[in-house]
Formats: sequence, structure tokens, C-alpha cells
Amino acid sequence: MVRILLRGPLNVSEITTVLGLSQSNVSHSLRKLLDAGIVIRQGRGSWAYYSLNRHDTVVGIILESISSCTKEIENFEIDMSELRLCYDKRKSVSREFFDRKALELDKVSYLMPDPEAYIADVIDMYPAGSTILDAGCGRGELVLRLARRGMSVIGIDQSPEMLSQAGKRVASEGNGSNVELRLGSAEHLPLADSSVDGVIAHMLLHHLSEPAMFFREASRVCRDNGRCSVIELTPHEDSDLKRMQGDLWPGLDRNEVRVWMSFAGFSGIEEIVLDDGRVFILSGILDERNFNG
Repeated sequence: MVRILLRGPLNVSEITTVLGLSQSNVSHSLRKLLDAGIVIRQGRGSWAYYSLNRHDTVVGIILESISSCTKEIENFEIDMSELRLCYDKRKSVSREFFDRKALELDKVSYLMPDPEAYIADVIDMYPAGSTILDAGCGRGELVLRLARRGMSVIGIDQSPEMLSQAGKRVASEGNGSNVELRLGSAEHLPLADSSVDGVIAHMLLHHLSEPAMFFREASRVCRDNGRCSVIELTPHEDSDLKRMQGDLWPGLDRNEVRVWMSFAGFSGIEEIVLDDGRVFILSGILDERNFNG
């Protein structure tokens, strides 16, 4: 169970499917791991998911030991194959949602925090003339803001319908010369190594099947000293938001996101503190010497 959680958080149903165990068996084992302080539980009811407690020094040593010998554990390849299927299912659910709802998201935008409260501060971190990746660009709101500031922008989204909407908006403003839109996954970015000056992920991570994987990809495509900024929801219990926005995660823990960023090689991570508490913003600079491979 710890072995599959090394890749990222899972809920009880996902753990049950991946390992081929009964739900009662999984729940019993999770209670033992919780009591031992090896895993932590976030969310409530059907939203609950489990992740490894990477903030405890002793637990960290245990996890490092497990990680170093995972391939020696029985059924390793079978478990990893089932885990890949689990992640593929998450991706499919998210992609299908946005293809269906691309034209309807304005109707539920009131559920999300107003980006006017913070987006200018994020954009100000990037010099004019930079090449910026907007990962999970959706219908292109941030793409257009960056283009208006004189930046070259690459917008990537996994939904063809979303990209179509973004393309129409870019064309209507005449910004096509410095904007490129590409179909692709944020966990497997369709960009060459060291090809952009910065990466921005605005309300992206809670839609990803493997949020931690995004930062490894961001590190790969960023030039040395490039900046990565993430704007994300804090953990919440708003079931309407989850259902109507197609969320895979009920927000994310900022400390866990900070660990993912650091592990991918981003250092000097700073946080922009917002008043309403619904959103956190983390931004760091790529230092290849810190990359953990």
C-alpha cells in the first residue's frame, strides 16, 4: 500500500482496485498506517484520500527505505500496471468532462475565487519578452493576459474543445503572432527540454491525475533559473464545486505542493498570501542542482 502511495494520493476505492483487495481489508490496513503516522487522511466522506506523511523525519527514512527496494516486493509489476490504469482513468474522466462542459463553465464561474484578486501579482513575476507556458490553459484567459504584456505564450490543454475556444478568443484579439496553442497533458508536456522561461499552472493541479508529476515536467521544460508559479485551491468540502467544475481533488495541501516543487528542483519558493483563504500561490526558481531525478 505504501509502495503505490509513493506515486501520489489515492482514495480507498482506488487502492482497493489497484491492489485487488477487499474494501474492509484496505480500510483496516489504512487505519494501522494512520495510527503509525505513516499516512495522512485529507477530505471527508467520499472525498477522502490518503497520502504519505513526508513531513515526519522518521517516516521519511522509512519511506526512503521502502522506495529503494520496491521492485523486490512480490507482484510489483502487476501493482504498477494497475496503478497506471487508475491514473489513466482519472485523466479520461477529467478530459471528457471538459470536452462536454467547455461552453458552460461561465455558468458556474461564480463558484471559483475571482482571479482579479491575484493574477496581476503572478504575471508581474515574469519579465516582458519571456516565453511562458500556461499549463492547462482552458479557454485562454491567462494566455491573453500574458500576450497583452508582451510575452510569447504557449498554451497547453488536454481538451480539444477547450483549445478550440481558446483559439477563437486569441484570434478575436489579434494576438496569434505570439501565442501558440498545443493539445497535450500537463503530466507529459509536449515541449522540448529547457524551452521556456517560465511556467504557470492556474487552477490546474486539482484536475490532474498525478499532480506531483506536473512539477517534474515543469522542471524539464524550464530553462535554468526559470520560474514556476502555481495558483491552487486550498482543501475544501464544497461538493458543488467538485461536481460542477469536474475536480479530481478537493483542493491541495500547500505544504505537500511545496515538497513536490522542491523535489523537482525549484528553490527559493515564496508564497503570496491572499485574504480569503481559498487560494494559495507558490512560486519558485529552477535550480538544476536541486533536482532529485
